[in-house]
Amino acid sequence: NPLIYCSLRNICSSPVLKCLPSESLEQKENVDKSKDRTEIIPVETSIRYLKSSSYNITYGSNPVWLPYRRNHKGLFPPHKTRKTCIRAGKISTGNPCPICRDEYLILHHQNIELLKQFISEHTGKMDSSNLKCHSEITLNTMDQDPGNNQSASLNQNNQEYECVFLIIGGGIAGISCAETIKLLAPHEKIIVISESDLVKSTFNIVHLGKYIQCFDIQEVDSKTFANNNLQIITDKLKKVVSKENVVETVDGIRVKYQFLCICTGAQPKLFQDNTANDNIFGIRDTESVQTFQNRIKKGKKFVLVGNGGIASEIAHEIRNIDIDWVIKDHHIASKFVDKGAAKFFNEHLMHNRNNEKTTTIIKRLTYEEDILTSHKKAGAALGPDWHKTIDLPENFQNNQKLKVFYGSEIKAVTKNSPADDYLITVELDNGKKLKTDFIVSATGVTPLVNFQFDTCIKTNSDGAIIVDEFMKTTIENIFAAGDVCEAGWTHSFLWHQMNLWTQAKQMGTMAGKSMVAAYKKEEIYPDFCFEMFTHVTKLFGFQVVLLGKFNGQGLNDGYDLLFRVTPDKEYIKFVLHKGRLVGAILIGETGLEETCENLILNQIDLTEFGDDILNPNIDIDDYFD
Repeated sequence: NPLIYCSLRNICSSPVLKCLPSESLEQKENVDKSKDRTEIIPVETSIRYLKSSSYNITYGSNPVWLPYRRNHKGLFPPHKTRKTCIRAGKISTGNPCPICRDEYLILHHQNIELLKQFISEHTGKMDSSNLKCHSEITLNTMDQDPGNNQSASLNQNNQEYECVFLIIGGGIAGISCAETIKLLAPHEKIIVISESDLVKSTFNIVHLGKYIQCFDIQEVDSKTFANNNLQIITDKLKKVVSKENVVETVDGIRVKYQFLCICTGAQPKLFQDNTANDNIFGIRDTESVQTFQNRIKKGKKFVLVGNGGIASEIAHEIRNIDIDWVIKDHHIASKFVDKGAAKFFNEHLMHNRNNEKTTTIIKRLTYEEDILTSHKKAGAALGPDWHKTIDLPENFQNNQKLKVFYGSEIKAVTKNSPADDYLITVELDNGKKLKTDFIVSATGVTPLVNFQFDTCIKTNSDGAIIVDEFMKTTIENIFAAGDVCEAGWTHSFLWHQMNLWTQAKQMGTMAGKSMVAAYKKEEIYPDFCFEMFTHVTKLFGFQVVLLGKFNGQGLNDGYDLLFRVTPDKEYIKFVLHKGRLVGAILIGETGLEETCENLILNQIDLTEFGDDILNPNIDIDDYFD
């Protein structure tokens, strides 16, 4: 009787609940067999499966979770795992976790080989981050067998490691160092200690010249980056005991090394004010980007402090909230470009262009002449495109008001009353007061040395570790690379140090070469990349190439500037010293990268060519092919 049958399932008028048992059986027969999980697989079968050829063909020597990628909305994965992948005896999701995907992987306290794959090799504890469900089940199965001492022994034994090469830091410098070592000494043990599960690596490397490179940066899971000879430990360095060639981490892990490279990077210089520290933060890593994302969703306006790459990215890319940009300089992005390039970008930003055919302007100037007028608005996008990952509500409107306060600094910050529309008031040194919700401090970085040495190591006044041209520090077998160090050698005439992704990669690569050479007792020479400064980035969607003394650094006087400007298309600046090209700024698709590189390195006298060197009707490649 259908009515009686339905009463057993709580009487409901739904036609689905009125179906007969025979109909349910027919529906079950139509279930995709690959998703059917009603059959009970004995744990003994699962244990034999892990030793079978089928398992080896599917997974090889890798853990079952390695090829698995977790789908989630936005940039950051959720902290909690899914409750289950299986409902009503079948897989109910399009992306089941590794255990639910393979019906022969049975979680059981007797299935030791499977459970070992989900034990962190760093802490000896269960790591369920590779699953979407089963985390509680896994933890329970490990506790069901008190006689199983295998997990306890793993926890104890994994507190000490030994390697040939140890690298501290999972940023560009550290990973570049590890990749170089892996290439030159593929059979030697490498360990990287990173504070984050995500490490930064470079890809899409394009050579614009012999030594000019542009590349993209991506964050990858440390587990996918590691392999048999390269291990990544997620922890924070506490102390370097150089006399024993050992480092200690915050979690008590000890790693014995033969060669150590410190690549801990830098930390942002934050504007400090005790009355409003909750509303002041910097942007440096993934966590701080998430904080920024949450604040701009709720706020109406913020004050941006700084004139470097991060500040320029924010001013240009964030379009859905009012910004008061406070800079102490008299033009934007002064760390990277001159007033002329700033004006070029400013005109592009303001969209003050017409439909008439653009004309090319050529000018020769001496360094002291101020031939370009000041401007009121500016912005730039510099470095990795982190801003593209910011998720804004759909109802946000593109109604940004950007105000730039040149030659200004913050004097004081006060909290507003709860009845005020904004949380704080910022007072500038020129007397102006700005009401805002929060402050983003992007005023540069300082070297991050938040650990101890047992032996004195040479540093500069900012705490940066001094290194020589081989990235060696003053302590034997210890190297350093990236923003944490200062280039302590006598620089080439055409090279200078800046805290940039490009130089972090170059230094990390050089450190890797030097460490392998020291291990193999081989002689090497400093990398040629330190002969001439090169950097490639993006500003306002334009390719920007900086070469040599691109802003006349260290020349004082006696140099000439030669410009070629095509509005909204290209900006070219040559720095000539005694008739020879010593620096250049190339904005746009100029095609002059390799030619400029050759002219700078070869130091050819260009006096006889005059202004024709930048004549758009003359292909200067014809001169120097």
